[in-house]
Amino acid sequence: EYMGEKFLDQQLSLTMSFTEKLDPDALAFFNDVCQKPFGEQAVAFLNAYWDEVHTQAEFIFTVAWEMMKYADMHAKGISLLHHYHEGHDVDFDIGLYFYEQLCKFLEKPENEHWRSDEFAMSQPQMLTAIVRKTELREKVDVNFDGRISMIEYLLYQYQHVANPADFCSRSMASPDEHPEIAKARHALADVNQRIREYEAEKARLEELAAGTGVKALGAKNMLAQLSSSPLAEDLNKALITAEAAVRIATKKFGGSKAETTAGSKAETTAGSKAETTAGRKSVAADFSSGAVWWLNRDLEEKKRLYGKKSKN
Repeated sequence: EYMGEKFLDQQLSLTMSFTEKLDPDALAFFNDVCQKPFGEQAVAFLNAYWDEVHTQAEFIFTVAWEMMKYADMHAKGISLLHHYHEGHDVDFDIGLYFYEQLCKFLEKPENEHWRSDEFAMSQPQMLTAIVRKTELREKVDVNFDGRISMIEYLLYQYQHVANPADFCSRSMASPDEHPEIAKARHALADVNQRIREYEAEKARLEELAAGTGVKALGAKNMLAQLSSSPLAEDLNKALITAEAAVRIATKKFGGSKAETTAGSKAETTAGSKAETTAGRKSVAADFSSGAVWWLNRDLEEKKRLYGKKSKN
């Protein structure tokens, strides 16, 4: 009975701390995070709570992040990825749509892996649309701006280990992003731009090739050679540059455990990913574990889809 009362007290405490008002400085910081692209918000969350949620990093990257971008594309009426520039928040109706699509995705038999005990922490609570919208308005929307950001979704989903005030406290006390990590992030952003250019040309040629006549035949020929075109070469060069930058950041802050191998899950064991000084973990590395993991995972995915050995 005592343990039951203690558990209820802990749950009440977590609920109260989750809805705790942010002071002006924390609110300003939180609003700044909410203005970053979805992926950067996810990195900020993982940096702050790596020890607690590193086992869920793959779910956040592969499922939640992709679903948030998909919902944002739906809201903007965009169907082709090369037309999309990553957003930072969605309105309540699209927030509902995000949860609906997330639940549908997890219900599919082929996605059974994502429902396993390994990702129990990441499973969304099944709620009716009316109750969900109330939750979005009263709990998820931390800064009460009528919008839902990636960081707000993550804090709500993992509220048994995280809350907005604690997130701000941890993040505001952490060092600024190290130049090597920023360099790797910018290099991957350049890869994204090259991918958009490549995919735009691919879509243009596919549309022409679907027609008839000389133009269609020419487009089919150009499509066949697209993988060895200057656009493809520029994309490959950008991937090589990004890989070098990610390797440097990983060596400095991530150690070998942060490396990923194509087709396999990224190593997420906390504790062996940081640069050490005199046998102790550096402060900067201590708050960069999420960023280093994300850089490696993002690079792995881009290489899988657009690397030299890929068939596009």
